[in-house]
Amino acid sequence: MSSHLQHQIIARALEIISDADHWTSVVVARAADGTSCSCRDPSAVRFCAIGALFKAAVELVGDDGVAQGFKAEKFVLAANNRRYDTLPSINDAEGHAVIVQMFERALAS
Repeated sequence: MSSHLQHQIIARALEIISDADHWTSVVVARAADGTSCSCRDPSAVRFCAIGALFKAAVELVGDDGVAQGFKAEKFVLAANNRRYDTLPSINDAEGHAVIVQMFERALAS
């Protein structure tokens, strides 16, 4: 069962990457010029699934957000019957549409 905070994190992460122009693969985040950067970097404009969860979690709870981001990742995976996978591997191998569907399914559960 998801906590209210995890639900908020997932919803915000979905907002961040729902537009494919704000999603990326291979790295957690990219600046406008395409270089990789931290998901916490103010210049970051594109995020992978886990980068979006971490960004959302830090926005909502501050520096302790990364731990909450990991909890949200576990919930997304469980809600999609993929407990033994990781969001970074799914993000990179299966793409944007699958990640969006997984976040939506997690929010609906």
